Amino acid sequence: MCRNPAPNQPPSHGRYSDRGLRGRDFDAHPGEVQRPSSGSVVSRPRPTIREVADHAGVAIKTVSRVINEERYVADTTRARVQASIAALGYRPNAAAQGLRRATSRSIALVCPDISEPFAAQLARAVEQAVGDRSTVIVGSTLGDPRRERELLDSLIARQVDGVILAPTEKVQRHLARRLGRTVVVCIDRPAKGLDSDVVLSDNAGGMAAAVDYLVERGHRCIAYFGDEAALFTQRERLGGFRAALRRHGIEPDPALVYQHTPDRDRLARQLRYVAQMPSAPTGIVSANSLTTIEMLRGGLRPAPGAFVAFDDFLLADVVGGITIVAQDTHALGVEAAETLLRRVQSDAAPFKTVRIGTRLLDYSSVPR
Repeated sequence: MCRNPAPNQPPSHGRYSDRGLRGRDFDAHPGEVQRPSSGSVVSRPRPTIREVADHAGVAIKTVSRVINEERYVADTTRARVQASIAALGYRPNAAAQGLRRATSRSIALVCPDISEPFAAQLARAVEQAVGDRSTVIVGSTLGDPRRERELLDSLIARQVDGVILAPTEKVQRHLARRLGRTVVVCIDRPAKGLDSDVVLSDNAGGMAAAVDYLVERGHRCIAYFGDEAALFTQRERLGGFRAALRRHGIEPDPALVYQHTPDRDRLARQLRYVAQMPSAPTGIVSANSLTTIEMLRGGLRPAPGAFVAFDDFLLADVVGGITIVAQDTHALGVEAAETLLRRVQSDAAPFKTVRIGTRLLDYSSVPR
């Protein structure tokens, strides 16, 4: 539909580049129509957001933030964009804006295994932080990349506003492609190739505190029991363990480092093996709650002040003889949830990695 010339419009000749007509130039009065030689009628196209960005010398996203009255735009930049909008007569598409602002009021927490104490506590913290602002959907990948792909595809199809993701370790190439337009906060571990905010525990610092605790109680020969070596958290914790030993003048002994998927029988055999070594360890650290639980089920009865376990777990204070390096799951969940919700509301600040500190809980004196 053609526009009629604006009434009482003073003549003002100029050159105008019509991008809709492959860059052909026309002598145009503002608001007038041009009639090419073919006789067809072409109206002056509405200015685009790209033209506003070019006019103001900013990115298209910056123009979008100004239009949507978002934060994180400098006052001088905002004023320049607003001046360009006025100069070009740009009018946003209200329908498109409504679609862009639409939200499902739901977010997802995707973790390896919701039955793991750490994951269960994390889910509770996320739900408490979100409150009535959103519904939280929780899913487990069970460490299976295929299940992770299917779960993420399902969540994206449901149009969740964002995902708090503890990614699987084995295959992560698909994440950037699947989650390119979805707001994501990685928790417990980063995802390779995916630009996102990351919320982590201080794994190395927590393990260093465990070593310090044992050395202060006279232990110089300390065994390490961990989960799979490929896991991000396990790499960080083993690194913290070794660095802390060296800081105390103790050279780490590879024979005292055990890493495998937690299995009761395997752990029981390894405990018997290290106990029969000529220089048997007097202190033990466990690198996660699943390993600790299976060690206890396999017959471990820790002596007070000789066993430190990473991750708190139900009834740890009842078992006795255990000192815990406790992750602050509440702080982790709150940080991840609040960061995700800010991103959903178009927070355009640079991505950041936040590390949450750990603390020691000494249950070693609890009578058994």
